[in-house]
Order: sequence, then structure tokens, then C-alpha cells
Amino acid sequence: AHPGKGAAPEFGIARTPFHDMYQQYLLRWSYLQRQIEYWMDWYERRKNLLLGAQAATHNVALLGIVALLGAAWLLPTRLLVLLWLYSFFYEGLAQGRLMRRNHHTFISVLKDTAVTLWLDTDDKRACAEAWDASTSLDEVVDCGVQLLVLRDWIRTEFFDGRPMVPLRALHRCGTLRELAQQVTWTSDHFARRRQRPRVWWRSTFRNLLDHVPSDVTMFQPFTCQELVDGVT
Repeated sequence: AHPGKGAAPEFGIARTPFHDMYQQYLLRWSYLQRQIEYWMDWYERRKNLLLGAQAATHNVALLGIVALLGAAWLLPTRLLVLLWLYSFFYEGLAQGRLMRRNHHTFISVLKDTAVTLWLDTDDKRACAEAWDASTSLDEVVDCGVQLLVLRDWIRTEFFDGRPMVPLRALHRCGTLRELAQQVTWTSDHFARRRQRPRVWWRSTFRNLLDHVPSDVTMFQPFTCQELVDGVT
């Protein structure tokens, strides 16, 4: 930036308390936006499935409802309720495994980078090799890793240079687990949903919802027109 021109405040370097408040609101809005998009998509796909947005998926949904009514007539209701609750617990268990796998991947990459690039003595490298999810950031700094270097590496490696993780956010993280949670949840380099097997007898309802459009397609007339023109 030129000396005569005022540059916009960088994330994590708040010149005034108002700048820090503004940065925190931007980060909170980014998180809230993700939550709103997820729940809108959740609602719209199920609504369009029942209202018949596509004939093929609507017919499959009707067959599923008929099969459910038959199962409710043949099987005890408590068994169906238990199976329904079990599906929720199993989905949460699988999602938790994915999150823990993402945390382990982030910490492993951090350890490899610190050992190969940042630390210059064998004692510091041995200290970095012992890092795990419960390691505090103070121990990371004591090993010789500067927080500014860590922040810049996170931005370059997981956010393509965008200032999504401010320096203050690093100070608020007590352990590497908390830092991994923040990075893996906000970065597009980590999967936030597990990949389901594409077989008809597992996650049938969720696989069916993948073929149901959400209402966002109603607001893309130009894209649809361009596709039609390309086909014709």
C-alpha cells in the first residue's frame, strides 16, 4: 500500500476496538450464513420432494410412504421409533468421526510443517513431534513457532490467502484441538459432510434428496436459459 493512501484494516490487527468489533461481526456473519444456507436447503429439498417438484422423485417418495405405512401395520410402532432414533445417533457418530479425522489431519500437517520449515534444532523438532490435540498453544510457542507465522500459514494453506483467521482468534484458542475446530469448520479444504455410499439399501432417503432441487434453482433463469440454448 502507498504511504499516502489509507489501507483497510487487516483481520487480526485491529487498530481500534471498533475495528476489532467489525472483524468479529464479519466472522460471525460468515458462520451464520453457512448455517442459514444449510437449513434452507434442508427445508426446501424436503418440501419439493413432497410437493412433486420432480415427477420421478415424487413417485419414489409415494412408494416409500406406502412402504412405511405397511411397516407400521406389520411391525410394532416402538420398533420403528427406535430404528428412527438409531439413525440419528448413527449419523451423529459418523459425523463426529469425520470431524475428528479432520482435526487429526490438520494437526499432522501442522507438525510436519513445523518440523521441516520452522524449527531448526533437534530438541524443538522432538518437542513438535509430541504435539497432539490437547497441546496448548503456549507449548507451541515455547517450541519456537511464532503466532504470526502460524496465522499466515493457516491463511495460505487452508484459505487461499484470505484473512479468515485473525490473530486474536489464535489467542483465544487454548489448545490445538480448539484451533483445529475453527480451521476445519470454516475452511473449504475439509469436508464437513461425510461421503455416503451410493447403494440403494443405505441412506436411501438422503440419496433420494440429492436428486431433488432446492428453491435456489428458481432464481437462476439466465443460467437455465444458457443451458437450453446450448442444447438446442
